[in-house]
Amino acid sequence: MKVNKIIKGLTLILIGIIFLANTLDILEWSVWSNILKLWPLLLVSLGLSLLFRGKGLSFTGPLIIFLGIILGVGASYMGINFEGEIVQEVKTLSREIVIEIEKTPETEVATEVEIPSETEITPEIKLDQEAEVVPKAKEYLEIEKASIELKFDVGTLTLNEPTPLLYECISQYRYKEFEPFEKFSHIEKEAHILIYHSPVLKSRISNNIKNDWQLKLNNGIIYDISIKTGAINTDCNLSGFKVEKLFIDSGASNINLVLPKYDSKIIIKTGVSNIDIAIPKNVGATVSIDSGIAKKNLDDFIKLNGKYISNNYNTAEFKLDMEIDCGVSRINIYYTDLP
Repeated sequence: MKVNKIIKGLTLILIGIIFLANTLDILEWSVWSNILKLWPLLLVSLGLSLLFRGKGLSFTGPLIIFLGIILGVGASYMGINFEGEIVQEVKTLSREIVIEIEKTPETEVATEVEIPSETEITPEIKLDQEAEVVPKAKEYLEIEKASIELKFDVGTLTLNEPTPLLYECISQYRYKEFEPFEKFSHIEKEAHILIYHSPVLKSRISNNIKNDWQLKLNNGIIYDISIKTGAINTDCNLSGFKVEKLFIDSGASNINLVLPKYDSKIIIKTGVSNIDIAIPKNVGATVSIDSGIAKKNLDDFIKLNGKYISNNYNTAEFKLDMEIDCGVSRINIYYTDLP
């Protein structure tokens, strides 16, 4: 079989594999943009085929096309186009701790009516009205507790830096549909923050999307944190914050947590995952694990009635209760020295 026929066959197989990867969300459909930018290689291929016809090197033309497709796919997978690295948008969401509240404006109407005496002949009654507008009154509330809910499809989440604000979320994203938005509400001194992006077509979601979310918290506020996402990489050090509840609901994940030095409840629901959890030494913990095939490392725990209990549970300053529900996973929970 001639070499050029083999290369042409491999090229068709490669194109079929790319389409299959697109439909399985392994590669983004935008890969074809990179490949189409290499259209001049068609002319190069044709020229080489004509130049070496009959000389045993006619396969060089199809080979150029084959290598060009591989180059386009590789560059797209790494998030690079042939005009340079794809520019990421950056957007910051934040809220102050102190909230200014304006009371409903009140309007007072003072009415004076002059009533004629019996001796006055004029039948007219004079009406003098003056409206006095009371300025808006302002009140200030300082938030003491906040629940933060994060909803995004795929990306990397980091949480380890404090902020003097109520919260700060810095987002980097490649595509406009992943732009984050905020919904904020409060009842008295308790706030609720929802950070989300618009619904994204499933065909636009793949593991190589480079979205980065950096969340900063105030170390004087009590938080409930809920993270609902698809594939996620997390690197969160909560040891310096007052996190009362942490809920993570995700798909395939890499979860790296340092838990808070606080009485807290931790719930993790995930698919195939690597889970590394560090616990400060002044925190006693109970851990319940419901998993498929999982490699577990809990050296500082004893197992009692199906639940893992830390050796320091009875003497620890703080207590936490943890529930993990996962698929095939590696789970490593250990104690660490923290200042």
